[in-house]
Parts: sequence; C-alpha cells; structure tokens
Amino acid sequence: MAATGATGTLAPMTPADMDGLVIGPISHVVDRERIAAFVEATGDVPERWLESAPPGYAAALLFHVAGEFLWDPRIAEYVKTLIHVDQSFAYPSPIRPGDVVEITGTVDRVRERSGTYFLIFSANAAVGDRLVLESRSSFLMSNQPAGEPSADRGEPPADARATSDVPGKRSLPANGEVDVVARSASRADLVRYGAATVDFNPLHWDHEAARAAGLDGVVVHGLLLNAWLTQHAASFAEGEAPVVSIKARFRNALRPNVAAATTAAVDSRSGDEAKLSLQLTAGDATIVTADATIRGVTP
Repeated sequence: MAATGATGTLAPMTPADMDGLVIGPISHVVDRERIAAFVEATGDVPERWLESAPPGYAAALLFHVAGEFLWDPRIAEYVKTLIHVDQSFAYPSPIRPGDVVEITGTVDRVRERSGTYFLIFSANAAVGDRLVLESRSSFLMSNQPAGEPSADRGEPPADARATSDVPGKRSLPANGEVDVVARSASRADLVRYGAATVDFNPLHWDHEAARAAGLDGVVVHGLLLNAWLTQHAASFAEGEAPVVSIKARFRNALRPNVAAATTAAVDSRSGDEAKLSLQLTAGDATIVTADATIRGVTP
C-alpha cells in the first residue's frame, strides 16, 4: 500500500521510486468502433482497417498501462516537462475486432541527472497465448521547464490544418527514390487522438501548460506522428499485419496547423519483406526519424 502523508493524501515520490514497477495486466477490448475512432483521429484509410487494427493502434494499448505511472499523482511534480524520446513497436500478430487484449507494463530502468529523470518503459500485449505487441519507450521527466518559450503567438483556430493526405495503396519506391506524403494536424485532431488513445497529456491541449513546460504552445502527440509514419510504411504492403516493427526517435516538436511531410526510402528488400528509412519533416526541421520492416510487399 502506498504511504500517505498527515492529511491522508498520497506521499510524493520521485520517478526513481517507480523503478521496477509492474503495471497490469490491464484488459482492453478491441472493437470496430474503437478502431474506427483511431483511424479517423489519425487520418488513415477507413476501408483498409475493417478486419484488423492499424499498427498505430499500439499507442492505445501502450497508454492503458503507461498512463498508470505517468499520471500517478505522487510524481505529478515531475511531469511539468514530459518528453517522449523514442519508441519501438514490434507486431508478432494482428490485433482484430473482438480481441480481449491483456497489457502488462514495466518501468525497467530509471536514471537521474541534475534533477532530470530518464525512464525506460516496456509493455507487452497478448490475446490469450497469442502475443500481439512488444513495446519499448524512453521518457524524460523533470519538475523544471525544458527551456524558455518564444513570444506568445497563441494557438491556431481549432480546426485549422495544413494539407494532410491519406496514404492509400502505394508502390514501393525504387532504389534512390523517396516517397513523400503531406501531413498536418489541427488542435481538434489532437483532442480526437487523445480520446482514441487515452493520452491526455496537457502539453497536447492546454496552451498554458505547454508554455509552462517551455514550449511555444500545444504540440502534436509523438505517437500520432509515429502513426503517420506507420501508415506510410503500411501503404506499400498488403495484409492485416503489414508492419513487422518500427523504431522511432522524436527529435523536435510539431505544432498544429504546420505543414509537414513523411518520407520513405527503401534500405533493402528480401522476398515480400522490405526495410525502410522513414522521416517526418517540417520545413528544414527533422521532427521524427524511424526505421521499419514491412511484410506483404507486392512485386
């Protein structure tokens, strides 16, 4: 049982006190309505994901357990700055409507330096004996802002969004070529995504909270950016589990209503599998870099 203070409230902790914490298993029922809500929030192809969930849906499973420690009131002081540094997902088998997924998460390691905590969090999800997801996340947490924001320019209108294309079925780029898809999100998209994944970090919807953390304003969820990259990767392959794995590193924040683009290039191909290099850029800024393996590539 957690220790309590004199007033009966939970005693404060540091993220280091979470080292070794196991969360779950927590059950999550996958249904077509949840898949459809995620597809809409991420700007994916609705007709493709009727019999299985898109690979980006892993975020909804991850935050069912990750949120249990990230939003634990005992470490509330240390989410003044919360940065998702990198993320890897592996998909051993597809997630389908009707699946009852059991998700377990573990805080594998916590390191502290000058008041900033670096955490490694792993999560696995299974349907009975069938493993459907392996996840590894890195987070930075601090009770200090990441930096000084620029002059306050406010937020764009709620529905304002630059050009954002849906990456339907595409041909794998030839050697030396780069395939490009325009992407952007509105503030309303961020709210829809938060609801679809239970990721309610105020940095994605509360202007003042984002400013207090040293940002210019609200920013797009890292795993929404990752969903865009997995959508692009999946567009080159067929089947209900087109992405074998993806590993992404979040390098810069993306603001809503900013024109961005995902790019994909082929590193290698063997049979119906291919390894891709992916990026999300906005102007001259690199927002996310990733490597992915896909299966089901057509000739």
